[in-house]
Amino acid sequence: MRHRQRGISLILVAVLMAGVAALAMAAIFSMRYERNLFAEGLARLAGKSPAAASAARAVPSSAPGNQLRRCVIDGKTVFSDTECSAANPTTKNVVVHETKGMEAPRAPKPDPADAAPQDLRVKMIEKAAR
Repeated sequence: MRHRQRGISLILVAVLMAGVAALAMAAIFSMRYERNLFAEGLARLAGKSPAAASAARAVPSSAPGNQLRRCVIDGKTVFSDTECSAANPTTKNVVVHETKGMEAPRAPKPDPADAAPQDLRVKMIEKAAR
């Protein structure tokens, strides 16, 4: 008498793994393009337009919480995007500048006298003089 193996079929496992891979790809695309595809999909299912959902969570750029502040707390300098305590008189707004970051040191330019081709006789004389 033949007994059939019990468990999940190989086809069902393949379909489930394809679904997990699709969710992982959607998460990676969300991170890359700085969009929340899951929230947009949920908004579409709920009947709201994706533009309305993104407008609701958008923060205006002139909001006071969007500024970087330098505060001194317990003798330590702290940079924060939240309001520092009112008792702290050393609070200053900081202007952030974009920079190129660290650059590699440049190689020195070769000396033009060393780069000039020398004939064999001059090379031999310099070698003998050393």
